[in-house]
Amino acid sequence: MLDKYTTMQRREMTVDWAKDAGCLDMRYHTIGIGGVHHMPAPKPVVEHTAALKPGLIRIFLQEFFYVYKGQGQYDWARLDAYMDAVHAMGADIMASICIKPAALFPKIDESIWMPNNIEEWQELIRALVLRYSKEKKYVTHWAIANEVNIGEWGGCPYLIKNPDDFFEYYKFTVEPILKALPGIKVGGPAYAGGGGDAAAYIGRFVELCKENNIQLDFTSYNAYCDNPEKYVSDGRVIRNAIDKHDPKVELYMTEFNVGLIRANHDLSLEEVAFSPKRAASLAASVLAFHEDGCLDGTFQYHLYDQFCDIREFAPWFERARYMTEHWSDIVHRLGLFDLDGKPRPQYFLYKMLYEVEGKRAELKGTDNILRGLASLSKDGTMSVFLTNFIEYNTPDVAVKFRFENAEEGIYRLNVYRIDDETTAKMKFEPTYELAPVESRIVYVCPDFHFHVATPGDSVSLVQLVKQG
Repeated sequence: MLDKYTTMQRREMTVDWAKDAGCLDMRYHTIGIGGVHHMPAPKPVVEHTAALKPGLIRIFLQEFFYVYKGQGQYDWARLDAYMDAVHAMGADIMASICIKPAALFPKIDESIWMPNNIEEWQELIRALVLRYSKEKKYVTHWAIANEVNIGEWGGCPYLIKNPDDFFEYYKFTVEPILKALPGIKVGGPAYAGGGGDAAAYIGRFVELCKENNIQLDFTSYNAYCDNPEKYVSDGRVIRNAIDKHDPKVELYMTEFNVGLIRANHDLSLEEVAFSPKRAASLAASVLAFHEDGCLDGTFQYHLYDQFCDIREFAPWFERARYMTEHWSDIVHRLGLFDLDGKPRPQYFLYKMLYEVEGKRAELKGTDNILRGLASLSKDGTMSVFLTNFIEYNTPDVAVKFRFENAEEGIYRLNVYRIDDETTAKMKFEPTYELAPVESRIVYVCPDFHFHVATPGDSVSLVQLVKQG
């Protein structure tokens, strides 16, 4: 057992607490809820998401809410219950408009994106905005459609391959939003995939909005992989395409998680959901995005696991069995919680990440395997967030931390970790509080130093909390 630790690679990292590298608040990396069923989030999910204090949550307004009955008739019952639960999580809401009422789209065909009555469509959109941005004051960001470049294949009822066509759809859809509530944020289209194709589509869309003086506050895309460098390079290409036309437009990744194919389609097992590698992959990508600065935010997809009732999709979605296969047979298990609200390793990843706030200190010794951030909070707590991850064969590493210019005094040193040992306990002993793997009282000198084990594919949070 001892050999496991004494044979680890050894690294040194230095934290200079006197170096002010700006302000840290990692809550712009946040959470999304999938558009797979209409049921409100379970009580444990609501309560423990509220405890995280995310800044913004992204949701889908999918047709299974059946809001519009035609001829100016609305039924808000299903959507009210759903929205009330999301609002109770304490965050603002980005709502992606993906509804396709039969009264306005009588034929089931993803390539039909023009409603049969634009004025009636606009009145429906106006009613949505008045209810959830004015009366209830829940939604601060309205996103127009989702994954329009792949349509039905990605679970979105709209297939709009040409960005010029999407601009037309966007234009007549945002008009009633802005008339109902001037100043509300609007955007789209959540392109499926990153890189050059996304950059061309989104860049053209931004160009058209700028040329025609149509309000566009944000745009977005969706992507899944386990390579932080690829994530960032794809995001940077899109950011550069936007900046050519309007640098003020924000860019979000509205679906963000691990690589779907390797993680799920090869083998769909409950045990995979508790792999620390998933949390380490996400953490590495979040830190890579933070250092590059190409994004204004990410939405981890999903907040909690989803299932699909084929009867909810069949009336308006041609490939309903495809949806149930993806959310009931294969089971992606991507949530911070399972469907009953029990926590997964990623929940603790975000809980740890959000602890890193306040003044950013200088952390030296990181690379593209060991990535990290250090912060000094207002109450004097010193925090170091660290992930040890590469796609394959991540080495175990023992890190020696050296402090420079630390404030002298008595502290409690706590080390929290997501690794094979801690996640194995999570499956059989669900808890919403991650116990420290090390906790001790120390006297911190300005040049304090100590060791921390960072196993391969792990996430760690080191905190020194002032005592007395």
